[in-house]
Amino acid sequence: MAGDTAASLRGRRAGRATPDTYWLLQGVTLAVMNVLGGLFVKGEGNVPKTGPVLLVSNHVSYLDPVSIGDASPRRVVFMAKHELFQIKPLGFLLRGVDSFPVRRGEPDRGAFKNTLAMLEEGRVVCIFPEGKRMTEGTLGEAESGAAVFALKTGCPIVPVYVDGTNKMLDHKGRLRRARVTVAFGKPFTFPKGRANREALEAAGRELMAAIARTRDEMANVPARRIRPHWIRKPREGSRARAHPQSV
Repeated sequence: MAGDTAASLRGRRAGRATPDTYWLLQGVTLAVMNVLGGLFVKGEGNVPKTGPVLLVSNHVSYLDPVSIGDASPRRVVFMAKHELFQIKPLGFLLRGVDSFPVRRGEPDRGAFKNTLAMLEEGRVVCIFPEGKRMTEGTLGEAESGAAVFALKTGCPIVPVYVDGTNKMLDHKGRLRRARVTVAFGKPFTFPKGRANREALEAAGRELMAAIARTRDEMANVPARRIRPHWIRKPREGSRARAHPQSV
C-alpha cells in the first residue's frame, strides 16, 4: 500500500517544483533562538546518515518542531494541524519544508498514508507519541500513532529529548531567555509485524521509556551550541523535486 501511495504522490506532483523554505526557516529561527539563549545539541551522530528514520520526541512547546528540525543533521518532516495550511503565508512555508496536514481528533487516512510514503522515500519523520503538549515538562503516555509506524515499517527509531523550549516559549505564547537542548538517543528497531492492540500498547510504553533513557543518559554529555547559519541541508526524497499536490 505504501509503495502505491508513494508512486501516486509522485505522479500527482510531476511538473510543479516545491519551494524550498527549510533554509529560510532554519536561518531565522536559529538567529532568534541564539538571541534568546541558544540552541544546543547532543548525540546528533545517532541519527542515521541515510534511509528512513522515525524520530520520537517528548512535546512541551510549539518550539519543539523548530528546535528538532534545526538541531538534526538531516531534514526532518513533521505533521501539522490542518488549519495551519489554510493560512496562506504559513501554508507556503510548511509546504516548503514538506510538512503535511493532519486532522486532529479524528482518523486521518491521508496523514497516515503521507507518513508511510515519506518513510518509504527514505525521509526522517518526527512524531510526538504523547499526541499533545505536556507543558510542565513531564513525560506522559503514548498514543498509538507513533507505535503504528514503528511496527508497520520496522525502520530505525531515534528517541529525542527536548529540554527548555517550554521556558523559551511558554504556554501563553510569551518568549523568554532560556537555553534549549535537543538530545538524540541511540537508534533501535521493533520487529516488523502486525500492530494489534497489545503490541501497540507495549511499543508505546517502550517509545516513552526510550525518550526517558535519552534524557537520563545524555544529561551529563557536553552539548554543542548551534550558531546561526544559512547552510542548506541536502534535500531528500521525491518531494525535493515536485510539489505535494495532495496537501
